[in-house]
Amino acid sequence: EDYWVGPGEQLVIDVWGAAEQPYQLVVCAEGTIDIQNLGPIQVSGMTIEEANSRIKDRLSSIYSGLRPNDPNANTWARVSLGNIRSIKVTVMGEVSQPGTYTVSSLSTLFNALYAAGGPDRDGTFRNIQLLREGDSIHTFDIYDFLINGNQEDNIRLRDEDIIKVDPYENRVHVWGETKRIGFFETKDGETLDDLIEFAAGFSDNAYTRTLTLHGTTPTMRRISSVLYPEGADIEIQNGDRLRVGPLLERYSNRVAIRGAVFRPGEYEIEEGMTLYDLINKADGLREDASGNRGVIERLSENREPEVLSFSVEDVMQDPAGHDILLRKDDVVRIASIFDLREEYTVRVSGAVNQPRTLQYRDSMTVEDAVFMADGFLDEAAAYRIEVARRVVGTGEPDQYKIDEIAEIFSFHVDEHLGFREDEGDFRLQPFDQVYIRTQPNYQEQQTVRITGEVEYPGEYVLSSRDARLSDLIDWAGGLSEYAYSRGASLERILEISQRPEITEIDDEMAGVGDDEQREQGEVVDTLTTPVGIQLANALSNPRSGYDLILEEGDEIHIPRELQIVRVEGEVLSPTSVRYDPSRSFSDYLSAAGGVTEEARRRRAYVVYANGEVDRTKRFLFIRNNPTIEPGATIIVPREPERRQMTAQERVGIASSIASTALLFITLLERLN
Repeated sequence: EDYWVGPGEQLVIDVWGAAEQPYQLVVCAEGTIDIQNLGPIQVSGMTIEEANSRIKDRLSSIYSGLRPNDPNANTWARVSLGNIRSIKVTVMGEVSQPGTYTVSSLSTLFNALYAAGGPDRDGTFRNIQLLREGDSIHTFDIYDFLINGNQEDNIRLRDEDIIKVDPYENRVHVWGETKRIGFFETKDGETLDDLIEFAAGFSDNAYTRTLTLHGTTPTMRRISSVLYPEGADIEIQNGDRLRVGPLLERYSNRVAIRGAVFRPGEYEIEEGMTLYDLINKADGLREDASGNRGVIERLSENREPEVLSFSVEDVMQDPAGHDILLRKDDVVRIASIFDLREEYTVRVSGAVNQPRTLQYRDSMTVEDAVFMADGFLDEAAAYRIEVARRVVGTGEPDQYKIDEIAEIFSFHVDEHLGFREDEGDFRLQPFDQVYIRTQPNYQEQQTVRITGEVEYPGEYVLSSRDARLSDLIDWAGGLSEYAYSRGASLERILEISQRPEITEIDDEMAGVGDDEQREQGEVVDTLTTPVGIQLANALSNPRSGYDLILEEGDEIHIPRELQIVRVEGEVLSPTSVRYDPSRSFSDYLSAAGGVTEEARRRRAYVVYANGEVDRTKRFLFIRNNPTIEPGATIIVPREPERRQMTAQERVGIASSIASTALLFITLLERLN
């Protein structure tokens, strides 16, 4: 209700009761509103509360039932704001974005500062001036608003107000263990306690007994150690720096126990506390605790680490005779029997669903290992399982069999892993490797594809291991009448195994249960390569050297009769030329405009439609060019670039030749 009404404001007047009438009126430039039958009413410069009282008083002259504060009134009115006008304020001085801003007339001083980005690095937060009609009417302290939430100084702005931000007067730096760190601005008379309040107090790791205060004198720097809270009333000066240090990473009453106890961890040391007492506080030893030896890691008086050994069994069975008095910061370590040996594993590989490395368990059988590897694959030979076992010497060194590195055992198990009462005959041992072999006659279906000019193109399954090209043509119904058998081509898949460089191994790969492929770390890359075939010879001479044996993934293409020859490479105009049996190799090059200056003519070669390659041959002065067939591609390679010798290289070679000639002449003279 303390809002000031000004020109451009919209007032909404609702009249209800015995009479009903709504008004939506805009305050004109003269500061008045016009109501029919009443004339202008001056409202500019009034608060909403004052304008409400004046308007109701004037309305009562035309609405007889509108009598404020009369219990017999039968008409009421309410005045409220409609559209809020905009005002212009100027923010100047040390702010991020100084300038004139258009804001709502409801905006406060803090809203305008926020719009201007706030004070910059050199601007004050504590003494912001509000200028109105040339006079400073208000001083705003942002700290009071940000820290205490005090809105008393955050007054509402008016049109043409100016906010002036001067440079800061006093600045101090706080770092270390406080909740807020950075630069803070102080006023004259503010103390160390005020500065800590600005920094939101100490963190939970702060050492508050002594604070370090760096300051300055007229000639040099100074440092002070301030006891807190005794020195909380020290006045802070410009340029001071306050450092709050952390607590020491030390304990005054701590001992720790690690390893094979039920509750390992840190405990409070009490007067006269012994090793036996600490083990009992940790709820005693676990069943797998090693009773032979334990150690106490201890710090000597000069903080030098040392180790004190003890027998766990002796301490637990006779504490009176073997107990040890503990000191502050002692760390007791009691090992598990499993920590003192290599991790026992069994590896299962071959024709199982999940080849993996398993943790060894006592009484584990071959069937158990296969079961834990998710059973056999369909190709597995359950009658041929091998177990490879390490050879471990048990006698004197001269009795070891140096040439024997493993024992091999063969087994025949139920392919359904049925349980048998006699399974106790053979038990696996740590580090055994179980191999499940594949049935010798097992083969997955292998497919090949034939496309082009055959009666039934598509995919076909190889019926035997020695299926050949001629067999595939028979399965496809033979060649069509448009087939060009001399241009038939074969694409074959090659597999390349690579072992990538391992830079990081995650927990899953490093842990127990890795499959065989992950352990090997191999990546199989596939690519296709053309294979030159002579289909016409293969069909006329079945089972001959021309009739190739097919492999998985082979793709054979039988083209239609080809009538062009392609010329590519270093020719003036690479093009496709109509095939003519009467044309020679040179004729086709001429049809492409001839070779370029960079062409390596003597190395030209031909790629035939079936994938075979032939090149130009030379014997003495006779050049033998390859024959050209329909669908062939002639390729003329480029001469390799030759680097020209520099002037220094030429001079060096000439000098070497001259030196050699002079040496040769001198040698001849001496011989003569």
